Amino acid sequence: MSFPRPLSGGPGRHHVHDNLTPAALCAQAFAALQAEETADGSLEYWAADQALSSQPEASGPLPGKRARNWAEALHRHEGFWRTHGRSPRENTRNRSSLPPSERHAGEWARRQRRYEQNLTRYQVIRLDISPSFRWDPHEAAWQSRLVECIQHRIATGRIPYLNVVDAAEFSLARWLGRQMRLLQYGAHPAARAERLRAFLSDSPTP
Repeated sequence: MSFPRPLSGGPGRHHVHDNLTPAALCAQAFAALQAEETADGSLEYWAADQALSSQPEASGPLPGKRARNWAEALHRHEGFWRTHGRSPRENTRNRSSLPPSERHAGEWARRQRRYEQNLTRYQVIRLDISPSFRWDPHEAAWQSRLVECIQHRIATGRIPYLNVVDAAEFSLARWLGRQMRLLQYGAHPAARAERLRAFLSDSPTP
């Protein structure tokens, strides 16, 4: 069964949270699960997640090996995010420079997206609220770059331009230029086009 999902990178069904500790995320996912009726093995995955989250013991099934392995992989993925401030990658231009542990975590995330139909409801909710996981990482990256443009406009009063003395602004301006060309060609999805037009309509040029 498929469940509707919000736009990646923005607030989701369960994405509003103030505490990103493992225990808080586990508790929030379980609270969301309790609001639904499901009998798909979710409690086993909740129990495995809880066991790794340093929460007090609660009644529930003892997690099997598959559930424990999944919870351990999730916690490694989120642990990487807490340490490095970003999600693990599975590919880079120089693949040899990518540590195996990061690559394995990135590959695990890809498998969750690919086999979403096989996940229990708890797994889906838990991934929904995970700070390190995105169902559509490409869309999340696009939204993040647009937010950078918005923040730049707030700080400087203008949109980014090809400023050769500021590498960060130069890179941001190149990205924005590509997006504006795609907008001109009508190549953006409707939601992206709407957000980009709204940004540009409020942005003075340099």
